[in-house]
Amino acid sequence: MRAVVLLLAGFVACLVSPEAALAEAFFSDGYLGLTQEELRAKLGPPHKIRDRSSALRVYKYYPYDEWENVMKDQIPGAMGEDVYLYVRDKIHVRFSFQYAKEEKANSDTPILIVKLVDIEFLSPDPLTGVVEGPVAVPLAVPLKDIPKLIPEFKPSPADDAPTYRSNLFIILLQNETSKAALRLVKERNKEEYAWSLSYRLYAAEPFPPRITLNENVTRVEIAVDSLQLIKDHYRLTHEAMLNPFSAKAAALPPPPEPPQKKIPRPRYAP
Repeated sequence: MRAVVLLLAGFVACLVSPEAALAEAFFSDGYLGLTQEELRAKLGPPHKIRDRSSALRVYKYYPYDEWENVMKDQIPGAMGEDVYLYVRDKIHVRFSFQYAKEEKANSDTPILIVKLVDIEFLSPDPLTGVVEGPVAVPLAVPLKDIPKLIPEFKPSPADDAPTYRSNLFIILLQNETSKAALRLVKERNKEEYAWSLSYRLYAAEPFPPRITLNENVTRVEIAVDSLQLIKDHYRLTHEAMLNPFSAKAAALPPPPEPPQKKIPRPRYAP
């Protein structure tokens, strides 16, 4: 009887909102490609809305009701990011969803589609315990702990999984491609490339020459990247490296300790 009731409920949901019932993300992360309405139906109303106030990572955060009823109409061209804050394993994890805008036929209201998920690990203020503010205070988390803090983070364990490092981040490309992901990309000649789910890892300090699962990261992006585009245009800035989540990387001996600099001794006149 219970199964029949659930089946009828699902059928009614399809009739009432067929788009929501058929909603499906472009990749296994479950977010990229969802419309704003689909994302909010999945996660609930956002805890905050943030708007970037400069080219740097400086944001202003608004209560959801204030943004929807007042601010989004007062800021020209504003496209706020939906923000959700969780506490997992006693660590504050902030998800911010960035959108791509698509024009909708016979409508002045564009469709907003999730194009990137920005995930930060935060240190609360020691006095107030608050983690909100224009500039986040990052918390360094070992790479091995990320899967339990971000369940959507499921990197490939393959030895040959494409992995690159740049001056700013490490890119882990996954063996998932989607033609629909073209809707999220603004790259010129984007139709010439296959677009894959990727994870971008950021740290407060430059990554060492060899990456282990003990390295610290402060931020993760779930994004879309193209392996062939990197090979064609970013060979000078993106260096291929071994996938740190692979068995081959785990079998390597620990990296040597960095040499300690000797403290120079002062010389005195005889």
